[in-house]
Amino acid sequence: MTSIRFASLLLLASLLGGVSSAHAQDEGAPPSDAPAESEGQPENLEATQQARQNFLAGIEHFRAHRYRDAIQSFQLAAQLVPSADLWFNIARSHEELSEYEPAIEYYQRYLRDRVDPPDRQQVEAHIEELRERAEAAHAAQQSAPTEGTLRLSANRDGSEVQLDGEAAGTSPWQGPRELSPGRHRLAVLREGYVPFRSEVSVEAGVTTAAYADLVPETRYRAIRADRIFTWITWGLAVVSLGVSIGLGIEASSQAQTDLDNARTVAAFSDVFLGGAIGLGVVGLILWFVEGRTVGTERITVSDEDASGVRGPR
Repeated sequence: MTSIRFASLLLLASLLGGVSSAHAQDEGAPPSDAPAESEGQPENLEATQQARQNFLAGIEHFRAHRYRDAIQSFQLAAQLVPSADLWFNIARSHEELSEYEPAIEYYQRYLRDRVDPPDRQQVEAHIEELRERAEAAHAAQQSAPTEGTLRLSANRDGSEVQLDGEAAGTSPWQGPRELSPGRHRLAVLREGYVPFRSEVSVEAGVTTAAYADLVPETRYRAIRADRIFTWITWGLAVVSLGVSIGLGIEASSQAQTDLDNARTVAAFSDVFLGGAIGLGVVGLILWFVEGRTVGTERITVSDEDASGVRGPR
C-alpha cells in the first residue's frame, strides 16, 4: 500500500497547490479542470493555504515515523478541506501504529468519498487483510497471561512471609505464587534475625525469583564482676553472729552461778554482734560495688538455635 499512499499524497498536493499534473502523471487522473477534481477546490484561499501546510506537515511526520503527529496534521487539513485522499493517509498512519480498527474505518471512508477510485479492488483486499490482523491481535490479547508469578526461597525455613503487609505463609514456599503485575512489598521475618524487606517487580507471564538471606540479629549483654569479697564478708558476718549468739547463751547460763564471768562473756558476745552488724553493712556496700558492669558481650543466634531455640540475651 506504500505506492498508493504516495500517489494519493501527490493528488492532494496538486489539489491544494493547484498543481494537478503530478497526480495525473502518477495515477492517470484527468486534468485539474475535470469535474471529479475541481469540485474539491475551496473558495477560501486562506483556508486552502492552511490546509496545504497541515497536509505537508503530515507528510513530513509520516516520513519521520511520527505517525501520531501525522494523523493530527492530516485531520487538521481535512477539517479545512475534506478529501478522500486525507482519509487514505490517516488510515495509513493508523496502520503503521497497528491500530487496525480505525485504519479500516478510514480506508472505507476513502472508498466512499473518492469518485470512482482506480485502486478500489486493492484497497478492499487490504481491508480484508486488516480485518484478519485485527482478529488475530484480539485473539492474542485474550490469550495473553494477565498475572505473573513469584518464586521465593529463604535460608531459614519456618520464617514468616508477608506480601504487601499481609501474611502469606511461611518458608519454604511450595511452588511459585501468582500475583498481579506491578511492584509488591515482600518481607521475611524470623525471631532472632534481622527482618528481610524488599520490593519485587512482577510482570505478566514472567516468573520472578526472590531470595531472602536472613542475617542473625546481633545482641549485647552486660558483663558484671564477680562478688567474691561480698560473699566472704557476709560469711564472716554470719560467723560473728553465730559466735555472738553462742556467747550470749553461755553468759545467760553462767549468770546464776558466776555473775562476773557471765558479764565478761556477755561483753564478748556484744563485740561479736557488733562485728556481725558491721560486716553485714560492709557486705551490702560490696554487693553494689562489685556488682557494677565492667563490660559488654556480643551474642548472636547460633546455627544450633535456628530450629527456634532462643539464644542468650
